[in-house]
Amino acid sequence: LMDFNGIGRAFVQHYYNTFDSNRAALSSLYRDQSLMTFEGACLQGQQKIMEKFGSLTFQTVKHEVQCIDCQPSVSGGVLVSVVGMLKTDGDAPQRFSQTFHLIAEGNNFWVSNDMFRLNYG
Repeated sequence: LMDFNGIGRAFVQHYYNTFDSNRAALSSLYRDQSLMTFEGACLQGQQKIMEKFGSLTFQTVKHEVQCIDCQPSVSGGVLVSVVGMLKTDGDAPQRFSQTFHLIAEGNNFWVSNDMFRLNYG
């Protein structure tokens, strides 16, 4: 039986550590069929997703994860829901939520679906 909680938690730690230190290194987690919804804008494919990450204007970013919920998906993947705080440059921290669908490929996982939202108010 798959340890979906362990997989989800390890992925989240890796994803945000990488995002906060070197966003370009996230490219290996996405494929051409990956879908991302970023603040309502839908992007398909590794190239478009990485272009979006490259266009973000902040110099420094720090994600502070507050809770992670994981479920196994019927396709053999893992669904991961994250809630936390996001701090960019000198700005006040903002709440965010992000959901990932991870697909198994050998011993590794890639992101099939990724939905990101800032939570205002």
